Amino acid sequence: MDIYDRLGVRKVINAWGTITTVGGSLMPPEAFAAITEAGRSYVWMNELHEKAGQYIARLLGVEAACISSGAAGGMVLAAAACLTGTDMERIWALPDTEGWANEIIVQRDPGHNYVYQGMHYTGARLVHVGTPEEMTLEDIEGGLSDKTAAIMLYFDIRHQPSIRDVAPIAQHAGVPIIVDAAAEMPPRRNLTQPLADGADLIVFSGGKGLRGPQATGLVLGRSELIEACRLNASPYSAIGRPMKVGKEDIAALVAAIEVFAARDEAEEMAEYQRRADRIVALLEGVPGITAQALPDDPRARPVVPRVYIDFAPDFGLTGRQVREALLAGDPAIVIGEMSAGVSVAVLLLDEDWQVDEVGIRLREVLSSAPSA
Repeated sequence: MDIYDRLGVRKVINAWGTITTVGGSLMPPEAFAAITEAGRSYVWMNELHEKAGQYIARLLGVEAACISSGAAGGMVLAAAACLTGTDMERIWALPDTEGWANEIIVQRDPGHNYVYQGMHYTGARLVHVGTPEEMTLEDIEGGLSDKTAAIMLYFDIRHQPSIRDVAPIAQHAGVPIIVDAAAEMPPRRNLTQPLADGADLIVFSGGKGLRGPQATGLVLGRSELIEACRLNASPYSAIGRPMKVGKEDIAALVAAIEVFAARDEAEEMAEYQRRADRIVALLEGVPGITAQALPDDPRARPVVPRVYIDFAPDFGLTGRQVREALLAGDPAIVIGEMSAGVSVAVLLLDEDWQVDEVGIRLREVLSSAPSA
């Protein structure tokens, strides 16, 4: 009986993806070993943060790196860094930013946004531009003022100008670009290309495609801004102190990144494609659906091979009903829901029996539709 059984918590097969609400991803054995090693000793946390960041930066080929408490925590540190720089008086003053350049330009959002909420926590004033559907270069330029401290972009998941197009505007205004790329790993090039295109800080989840602890994130970018992130973070007496990252999690993320950097990405993608093709084959002949194994469809993140199952207009089940039927089974399976169908992530189906279980159970549920 494991810890989840003792607590009465139900385990699921994750065919949804690296989603926070089901635990992100699973760590490699090297990361678990690093947790055990790190837990046996005391260290100066400032030194550990600094040395771990330097090591990760060398490993990935970037200027500087900082470990945060998840990508959301990384966005808080990135916003704070753009407000304060390395000025300790300003770091201690947050969230009081009266009289500073304290505005961050963001795309207008239709409702609650925890990323924006986190940046606002630092004392930043968010300047919402464009519409929830689109933000243009003209919108960004119109939002600039002498109080602008940063421009915030999402990486490839919204209708926004590219980093490369925004960079000249930001450079002319003398303000940094912060990029939220929480779930954009793999492919590995996403670690460095946004910085080459002109981003100043880019933030990833440590517990998604990198497969580190879910409570970690990774901020990469310019050395002076990364130093400002570190000074705004725990263990310093700063705005990031409540978002502590323990020594064990730091060690585990380092180990996970070592594994990630050493993997053969082409081989990895081929394996995901094999799993997706297997599920499509198991669904062959089910009436009223179209199942495809697509390698680079942008409807879900990260953009890796997964299965998309589109329903005919008269199909007798909704995506929600299919999803709930799979969750109600034993073992429970969680998949993605689309407007007219479902999606199946194969990224985290590490064993062939799980691939077959997902395909067989999906076939059973889809074949039970009244139209079938």
